[in-house]
Amino acid sequence: MMHNYIFKKILVNTHLYIGLILGLVITLICVSGSAIVYKPELEKLSVKKLAFVEPSDRIVPLQYLLDNVRKKYPQLTISNMVLYGGKDCAYSFRATSPDEKGRIQVYVNQYTGEVLGIDRYRHKIFQWLYDLHVKLLLKKNGVVWVAVFGFLLIFLIVSGLFLYPSKKIFNFRQGEKPGVRCYRLHIVIGLFTALFLFLIAFTGCYFGFKKEFHTVFESVSSGKALQPAPKVEEYSGQWISLDAIMDIACKEFTEGRPMMIFFPKDNKSVFSVRMYHRGDFERTGSNHIYIHPITGKVVKLNLWKEKPTPEKLTRSMYFIHFGTFWGHYSRILWIFIGLVVPFLYFTGFYAWWSKLKRRQNTPYSAPP
Repeated sequence: MMHNYIFKKILVNTHLYIGLILGLVITLICVSGSAIVYKPELEKLSVKKLAFVEPSDRIVPLQYLLDNVRKKYPQLTISNMVLYGGKDCAYSFRATSPDEKGRIQVYVNQYTGEVLGIDRYRHKIFQWLYDLHVKLLLKKNGVVWVAVFGFLLIFLIVSGLFLYPSKKIFNFRQGEKPGVRCYRLHIVIGLFTALFLFLIAFTGCYFGFKKEFHTVFESVSSGKALQPAPKVEEYSGQWISLDAIMDIACKEFTEGRPMMIFFPKDNKSVFSVRMYHRGDFERTGSNHIYIHPITGKVVKLNLWKEKPTPEKLTRSMYFIHFGTFWGHYSRILWIFIGLVVPFLYFTGFYAWWSKLKRRQNTPYSAPP
C-alpha cells in the first residue's frame, strides 16, 4: 500500500512539474500546429492575384507552361508541378534559386499560359509558424527537440489518465472555488481529448526519429517502411514532354487523378506522378507512377493498395498528424484539439497556483 502511495506521489509531482516547466513550449508547438492545418489554402489566399484564375474550357499543354516559366526565370531549379486545388486555382511550380534561400512557388494560368508571378515563402508568417512548429526555429536538431516534447506530451497524457480520480469529478457545483473548477475542467477536457492528443503527439514524434520508427514498423511485418524513388542507368538527351508523362501515368492508373508531378533530381532519377484515388487518406493521393524521362517507360508503380504494411504505417504518420484522413472534418477537429493544450496548461497552472496560495494562507498549527 505504501509503495502505491509513493509511486502515485512521484507520478503526480512529475506530471505537475513537467507540465508547469515545459508545458508552455508544448503549448507553442500545438498552437502553431493548429495555425498551419490550412497552411496551403492560407498561403494561396495571401497571394490571391497569383493563386486564383478565371476557369475556362481549355487547358494549354503542360510543357508550354513549363517552357514559359523556364524562359522567364532561367535561374530557378524546378522540383515539382502542382495540379490540384480546383478549377479556379492556378497551377504552380515549386522551385529554388541559387541566389536566395527558402521555397519559391511560381504560379501560372493553365488556361492562357501566362506566368502570373512568384510567391516567396521565406519571410511569410505562415512559414514562420511552420518553422516554429516543426523545429522551434532552431537551425540544428530542432525536429528532434520537437519530437522529445512530443514524447513528454505523451507522458502527460498517459500519467493524467492514470491519475484520473474516478469519483465525483463530474459533480460541478455552483459556488465552488475557481481553482477547484479549473481542476475539474482540466481533468474532464483532458479525459475526452486524450486519444486525439495521443495520436497527434505520437505521429509528431515520428518526424524526429524516422529511422527508429521505420525499424519498429519493419519488425511488425515484412517489407520496407520507406521505398525511395527508383533509380535508372545514367541517361542523356532531351526529356519527353510533361503532357506525354501525364498521358502515360493516366493510362497506367486509369482510376487515379493526377495531383503533382515530381521532376528528376539528376540524370539517374525519374519522373514521379502522384495520383489521388477515391478513398485515399492523403489529400494529394497515395499513389506514385514512376516514368523514365527519356524513353517514357513506366519504371515502377507504387500504389496504396499494394504497399506493404510497414510503408502504410509510415504514410499514416503523415495523414494522421496533418489531419487529412477525413477531409475538412478531421482538419477542423485537429485545429480544436491543438487548442486544447493551452487550455489544459492554463487550467492546470491555475489549479496548482490556487492550491499553493490556499496553503500559504492557512495558518500553521503546531502539534500539541
